[in-house]
Amino acid sequence: FENEEEVPRFLGHRVTTSFPDIEGSNPVTATGGYAEVSLDRAVVLSPPLRGDRWLNGDGCCGIIGPHRFVINPIDGRLRLSERFAIDFVRLDENGRLFTGDPSVLTNWYFYGSDIYSAAEGKVVGVLDGLPDQPPGQLPTDATIVTAGGNHVVVDIGGGKYAFYAHMIPGSITVKEGDFVKRGQHIGNLGNSGNTDAPHLHFHVMDSPAPLNSNGLPYVFDSWAYQGKVVGGSLAETNDNLMAGNPAEIDITGNGGMRKDELPFTNDIIGFE
Repeated sequence: FENEEEVPRFLGHRVTTSFPDIEGSNPVTATGGYAEVSLDRAVVLSPPLRGDRWLNGDGCCGIIGPHRFVINPIDGRLRLSERFAIDFVRLDENGRLFTGDPSVLTNWYFYGSDIYSAAEGKVVGVLDGLPDQPPGQLPTDATIVTAGGNHVVVDIGGGKYAFYAHMIPGSITVKEGDFVKRGQHIGNLGNSGNTDAPHLHFHVMDSPAPLNSNGLPYVFDSWAYQGKVVGGSLAETNDNLMAGNPAEIDITGNGGMRKDELPFTNDIIGFE
């Protein structure tokens, strides 16, 4: 919309069904499922990582991937905790995620990257001591508690909580009750929990429980658009990278610095 005054207060769903196999039938239209449009603004955060060529491997919003697609029934309620989540991986100068044997974690050159607090707040959740998983396969014993691996949850105020997941065991530098500053080092990128390759899973939620929550929108205060991975569906581009091939990158889009925006799936990002 061009301005806020044009944004509707409510949204509804209109579903039209036709019956081509029934002679003489007419389409039937049902309208319902109304929802109020929230007036809350997305929280503005600092990047949780630094450096160039970070890839939003599974995020918002045009592609319905494993984050936005999954609704978890927990404690009698349907939870969509990861609707705005991002899986950050990093491409090397040749557009690859790793070189050599992918089962060796150190062959993923961004393994061990520093993770920074995206906002100031109080640490309200820490899990550490889970082992890194061997890349290439998901663990068979993940639970609702261990899915995020070694992780940190920070209460950033206003009923919002930041979640940083899959860190290297023993790398977490904070504990519950600590107050962290924006940009403070809190751990290192690993491959613990429900994961098949090193990455940082990041999202904002409305409770301190990483899965028993609803995901909330957020934007990063400053980042550089450096291109977009193309060449097929989300699954196809992921399979290509996981096979050790270089990404096919489109750099013809509107590059340069972005302010107070959220990168989309397959965007390549530079963080200062």
